[in-house]
Amino acid sequence: MLRALALAGLAAALLAPQPVSAADLLPHEASYVVRLGTSPSAPSVGTARQLLGKDCGVWRLERDVRTEIGFSASLRLTSESELRGVERDGTLFDYQLRRVQNGAEQTIAGRVSVAQNGTRADLILPSRPLSFTLPAGVVLPVSAFAFVIDALKRGDTSFSFMLYDAELTSDALQVDGGVAPADTLRPARPDGARLPEGTTWPVEIRFSRTGANARPLFTVTLLLHEGGVLDRLTINTGLLAASVDLVSFKPLPRPDCPTS
Repeated sequence: MLRALALAGLAAALLAPQPVSAADLLPHEASYVVRLGTSPSAPSVGTARQLLGKDCGVWRLERDVRTEIGFSASLRLTSESELRGVERDGTLFDYQLRRVQNGAEQTIAGRVSVAQNGTRADLILPSRPLSFTLPAGVVLPVSAFAFVIDALKRGDTSFSFMLYDAELTSDALQVDGGVAPADTLRPARPDGARLPEGTTWPVEIRFSRTGANARPLFTVTLLLHEGGVLDRLTINTGLLAASVDLVSFKPLPRPDCPTS
């Protein structure tokens, strides 16, 4: 469930087959603490990190989530997720994913290509290679940040799109959501880091399997900064809830790239 954190920053967008520019995103590295529950006294159960880096012609995306939950003296759940991805022009995403749960490790490598007539995913799973097609209009992970921020800057209050989910399902997820009332968010923690200067929006999102009448897998509320930085996330599966708060933020330099 807590690996769903890695999806929270990809919150929302307009359904559109054409990629949008991610030029206005803020290259940064951010660290988070993960707590089980939403109360001010909720226990810390892990950490998370997101790096959004800009190289000439590509965006680099890194996400790490590590949790350890003790259900009893003899029952503990440990989980790690490490994503390393490179996205080019909103049309190509190459990535490697490493997951470990209670010592059992799994790795996946993938390439997702977006075209006018559809999206192709070529994966190397632990058991076999796998290729399949997805509908046109699927949004890649970094482009999703730009989609949602562009929509919110235009004043849109709701959104719906399909996102390629590299971390949880290795498939497309349906994303539906919109701007939420400010009091939907948990209060900021006094020991948390401050977001950089700029516009922010409270957002609520539902993530579902694609298909008619699909029930939400989980919902997320968060505070989204116009540069793509996230804070005050609450992830709710219906059975469990987790809170994720920003503890450190570092802007990264933009490369000095040739213009031709």
